Amino acid sequence: MSIYTPVERPELEAYLTHYQVGTLQDFRGIEAGVENTNYFVTTSAGEFVLTLVESVSADKLPFILGFVDHLASSGLACAQPIHLNDSALFGQLNNRPAVLMNRLSGAPLDTPTFNQCSTIGATLARSHQLAGELPVDQYVHLHQWCTETAAPILPLLDDADKDLLQHALMDAGQIPWTNLPQGPIHGDLFPDNALFDGERLSGLIDFYHSCSAPFLYDLAVTLNAWCYDEVSGQYDQTKADALLTRYQARRSLSDEEQQWLPAMQQVAALRFWLSRLRDKLFPKDGALVTVKDPAGKRGLLNLLRNA
Repeated sequence: MSIYTPVERPELEAYLTHYQVGTLQDFRGIEAGVENTNYFVTTSAGEFVLTLVESVSADKLPFILGFVDHLASSGLACAQPIHLNDSALFGQLNNRPAVLMNRLSGAPLDTPTFNQCSTIGATLARSHQLAGELPVDQYVHLHQWCTETAAPILPLLDDADKDLLQHALMDAGQIPWTNLPQGPIHGDLFPDNALFDGERLSGLIDFYHSCSAPFLYDLAVTLNAWCYDEVSGQYDQTKADALLTRYQARRSLSDEEQQWLPAMQQVAALRFWLSRLRDKLFPKDGALVTVKDPAGKRGLLNLLRNA
């Protein structure tokens, strides 16, 4: 669990008056998430999720929440932001941007099945089609992000990890980033950011890594997250093939995207290795903070580079 900003009941009761969601009945911290403060909230009108946004600044939220609102309004299965009484998509609680969303049924996954991987491939492709209807705002150059994030980390690594990191950064620089189709993406579509009722997808959650970037990067993140087991160090090609087949049934990859997919999967592994190293080496303060082990993404990066 990550709780950076505790919320007391009177504070939440006062905040909820800015919505048409009834009166507060109960709330509790969510035992998931790494970067934001999250609570399940029950009111007389239903079940919701409250997020106090710690991971991005408030100026990025109109883009992020506008993207999610567009997806949900277009029929994509995802949590939809609840509008405040003044029609805004977020407010402020305890000096943090606060977002209220409808609570979806189902649960996050530990180990996705073949069918769940197939479903997420089709859903991801549809999200990219819908994203193509929006402006390419809040663009993030991922090679630059990795280079800047690596700078304070590199001196703290052993020789083997320094070598791995330096070569991965050089390879990432070879990708023709601006030539690839791009638009708003989820950016963090791990199995714990998709809720399932059995084999049925309830919806995608946690879009706070959303930015504009190549759709291929979003696909690479998802392939890595859904088809690689960090504990065993095994990559399930059967699941990857199912995910890719369903993705391409909705949105075909261009020849250039197909050419650069293996390299982009390495970038995706690199990006999350770096973020986990950063969180471990330079931890944020919080009442209850989850830090994920960087070793899993380092292992994936090694596997992809040696494939």
